[in-house]
Amino acid sequence: MSLTPAQVDKISEELKSVLRVEVKSKKIKKIESNFYKVIVNALESLNSDAEDYLSNQDITGYIQTKERISEIEKDFKAFFQRRFEKIATYSIYDLETELMNLLTPEEKEFITKLHNAMQDEYDHLLMKRREKKPEIKDDQKTEPDHKTEEVENVNSGLDRDIENDKDSYIIVRIIGDQPPIAQAEKNYYLHDNDLVYLPKKFAEILISRNSAVKIDIKN
Repeated sequence: MSLTPAQVDKISEELKSVLRVEVKSKKIKKIESNFYKVIVNALESLNSDAEDYLSNQDITGYIQTKERISEIEKDFKAFFQRRFEKIATYSIYDLETELMNLLTPEEKEFITKLHNAMQDEYDHLLMKRREKKPEIKDDQKTEPDHKTEEVENVNSGLDRDIENDKDSYIIVRIIGDQPPIAQAEKNYYLHDNDLVYLPKKFAEILISRNSAVKIDIKN
């Protein structure tokens, strides 16, 4: 759909406005959920106009339209760099609901992928640190408790008290990376092949959706 020059001007001014906000604020501010789609529509409309000017040999109109495109792209790049710098910083931490409500669908998808990558790298580095622990001498070694070894693979962020509450919690293996899931007791960030203790009702929902499989620990 081709936009009128007035509509493009309005979009350009809105872009400049949100850019000023992003530059001045250290925190992420809420923007319209269709913000990026609107920018794309404006650029597509201008590019279409430029082609029309060129086919009609209106060089002046063509040059002016290309300059307009460059101006919007320049403002958008400045906005993108400022906003996504903040998003990247927030991705290191738990993704709170309040933060996610400020983001567009595209930004939510991006921060979730980046958060998962950060968490994977954290786990990877933690495993490297564990490998450097001093070797236990033979006379200090004991027979392995297989049940304990399985429990140690559970997400370390969960309260250890739940290990003895088998009626309320069950252990499952996660299938595929999951988006952040808000529950009454906490927010969950679940990744492919994670072994985690989850509230039974919540776990059963994931199992029914083929997002998890139950793991039975033999005594």
